[in-house]
Amino acid sequence: MADLQQISRVTFADTFGDANTEADLSAYLNDAYSQSQLRKELTNPNSQFFFVFKDEILAGYLKVNVLDAQTEKMGQSDLEVQRIYILPQYKRHGLGRKLINQAITIAQKLHKTGIWLGVWENNLGAIAFYQQLGFKQVGDHVFTLGNSPQRDLILEKRIEIKGV
Repeated sequence: MADLQQISRVTFADTFGDANTEADLSAYLNDAYSQSQLRKELTNPNSQFFFVFKDEILAGYLKVNVLDAQTEKMGQSDLEVQRIYILPQYKRHGLGRKLINQAITIAQKLHKTGIWLGVWENNLGAIAFYQQLGFKQVGDHVFTLGNSPQRDLILEKRIEIKGV
C-alpha cells in the first residue's frame, strides 16, 4: 500500500504540480491517495491494478475500471483506463505502451468493444501519445483539483474482441 501511495503522489505531482497551487495539489494528493481511498479502490471488484517494473524496480502502474467503477457513465461495453502512472525517470522507456496493451488485453477478455480515458487538456505529450495509439476525442469533462476546475479530454479507442 505504501508503494502504491508513494508512486501515485510522485507521478501526479510530476505531471500537475507546476500548473497548480501547492494548496490545491496538497489537498488533492491527501484525498485521492490516502490509504483509505487506495484500499477502497484496491478492493473494488470492478477495478484492477497492474504494476510495471524496470530492472526489478517499480516504475509505474495501470488502473482500469469497468461497470460502476468507471468515473464517467460510458456504458457496459467500455473499459476505463483511469491511471497510467509512470515515474519520471522511467518515461519514454515503452512502459506506457505496455500498459495500454495490457488494458486492451483486459478489455478483450471482458468482451469490451472500447477503452477510454480522461487526459488533462494541457498534457500535450500524453494526448499525442494516445492519439498515436488510435485514441480519438469523444468528449470532455471537468476535473476538480483542490479548488481548481480543469478540463479533461475524453479519448476513446474502439477495439476488436478476439475470438468473436
